[in-house]
Amino acid sequence: MSLVGKDGAKATWLIAQHSVSDPEFMAECAGLLEEAVSRDDAEGWQLAFLQDRVCTLSGNPQYYGTQFDTDEEGWPIPFPIEDRAAVNVRRACLGLNSLEERQEQVVKQERKRRANAARPR
Repeated sequence: MSLVGKDGAKATWLIAQHSVSDPEFMAECAGLLEEAVSRDDAEGWQLAFLQDRVCTLSGNPQYYGTQFDTDEEGWPIPFPIEDRAAVNVRRACLGLNSLEERQEQVVKQERKRRANAARPR
């Protein structure tokens, strides 16, 4: 953030987060972001989301539990998580809420989406 400010850092993260057609670039950005977070020069949540996306796109378990799939009924469930028993400790270290709280948030969003879709137009 020290180089580009908070808005510039978020814009840069968005580019990396959505560069799914270039996984090498995403992984390189995740490494740089990890260094920046360790220097307290980037937001921890940005690292969590980017690192987890890199993992899930490469078929590996995610580390922070930020990436969700859907179950057979279309409800959000987290993609597989490495050492799930310790995920909330890792999340807390980066300033994230618990996995259970996050899952409830995304389920609530899905309930709202479904209710809006069921309304007559």
